Amino acid sequence: MNLCHLNLCCNELPFLEEKLPFLYKHFKQIVMIDYNILEKCNSTDGSIEYIENFPDPEKKITLIKDFNPDKITKYNGVSIIEKQKMFSYGSQFVRDDIDQIWATDNDEFFDEKLINNINKLYAEDSNLISVDIPHIYFVYNQYNIYKYKNGSKFYIRPRVTKHIKDKIYGHCNFETYGKTIKLKNDYLYHFAYVGYNRCLDKLTLYNKKGSKHHHTTNFLKCYKESLLKDEKYFNVRHPNGSDLMCVKYDKDYPEYINVDKLIKKLNII
Repeated sequence: MNLCHLNLCCNELPFLEEKLPFLYKHFKQIVMIDYNILEKCNSTDGSIEYIENFPDPEKKITLIKDFNPDKITKYNGVSIIEKQKMFSYGSQFVRDDIDQIWATDNDEFFDEKLINNINKLYAEDSNLISVDIPHIYFVYNQYNIYKYKNGSKFYIRPRVTKHIKDKIYGHCNFETYGKTIKLKNDYLYHFAYVGYNRCLDKLTLYNKKGSKHHHTTNFLKCYKESLLKDEKYFNVRHPNGSDLMCVKYDKDYPEYINVDKLIKKLNII
C-alpha cells in the first residue's frame, strides 16, 4: 500500500533527525506543514534546513513553508484552529495514488511491525476507515511515562485513516470518517512531555489557544528542579490535572531511535 505521512512541524529538529530517515524508507509521500503558531513564523532551530538538505531522490518530501492561517477558510477538526487550518492546507498536496494517511506527530515514533499490522487490517476489511493506536506516553525522559490509575490504555485520537481523493483532512478527527478500530497490542512511543523548553512552549500554546492546563507552573518548576539535580525519575501529575500518574518505564523502544542522544538534546535548558 502507498502511505502518506502528513504532519505539522515546529522547531523539532531532534525528532526529525531520528524519525525522517525511517519515514523516508517506509512512506510513499511525506507532507510537512511548518509553522510556529505562537510566533507566526517558520521553525528557527534548523528543522527547515535539515528537511531541505535531506536526500530525496524519489521526490517524496513536500515541505510547506508558506502557510498563512488568514487565507484558510475551509477547515475542520478539533483543538487549536491554526492546527485545523494547517491540516486543511496540507491536504491539497496529498497524491491521488495514496492509500492511507498517517498523521503522527514528530514526537510519536513507531516501528515497521505497526505498519505491517495496519496494512493487514485494511487488506482484510474493506469497510475499515481509521485506526486508533494506544500511546506509551513519555514524560521528562525515557524512563518515565504517564499511565491511568485504573491501568487502561492511553488513546488520544486515531492517527491513521484511509485516503479519500480531494478530502480536506481535519486535526484529530479521523474517527468521524467511518469505521474505526482501536488497536490493543501495538503502540506509538510518544515523547509528549520530554524536553523542558518544548514543554514550556507547548504549555504556553495550550493555555493561550487551547484547553487550560492549570498545573503548568508546578509541572515546569518540578521539571526544571529535577533536571538540575540530574534525577532519573520524575513523579509529578500531568499538567492538565487529569488522573494520569507517573510510573517507571523499563521496556523497549523502536530500534532505529538513538534514545539517549534524543533525550540529551531535548533536555538542554
